[in-house]
Amino acid sequence: MTEQRARLRINLSQREFEVEGSEAFVKDYAQWFEAWLGRLDPVEAPPPAPAPRAERAPARAGGSGAETFGELLQRLPRAASDVDRMLAAGYFAHMRSADRSFSTGEANSLLTEQGVKVGNPSQCVRQNLAAKRVFKHLGRYRVSQTGLDYLRQMLGDDLPG
Repeated sequence: MTEQRARLRINLSQREFEVEGSEAFVKDYAQWFEAWLGRLDPVEAPPPAPAPRAERAPARAGGSGAETFGELLQRLPRAASDVDRMLAAGYFAHMRSADRSFSTGEANSLLTEQGVKVGNPSQCVRQNLAAKRVFKHLGRYRVSQTGLDYLRQMLGDDLPG
C-alpha cells in the first residue's frame, strides 16, 4: 500500500486553508476544515497588501525620487558582491517600509524580481550585521549609518531616499 503524502497550510488572518494530497483525500477533509474555520472567532479584515515591488522609491529632499529598485541595482559597481546587493535591496525595502525596516525575505524578493539569485540571503544579512551596516529592530533589520555611508561610497553621494 502506498502512503499518501499530504500538506496542510492554514492562514487564519485571511481564513484560508490548503490541503495537498489525492483528490479523494482533499474531498474527505474539505468540509471538515470549512466547519472548523467557521467555529473560529471572526477575523478582522486583513491588512492591505504591500505595494508592488516595481514601485518607485519615496521622494528625497533635493531629488526626484524617481528611482526604482532596478535602477538602483544597475548603479552598483560590477564588482559588487551578493552582500552588497543584499544591502542595497534591504535599503530600498527599508525606505519603503512604514517603520523603516526590512526582512531578509523582502530584500531577497526584490533581487529575485530583478533576476539576481543570491546563494544564501540570510548569510549576506548576517555579514552586513557583522560589519554593522544593518542592525536588528523588532525581529527585522534597519540599515545603519555605517550602511548608508557604505552605499553612498558605492553609488556616489546620490543615494535615493
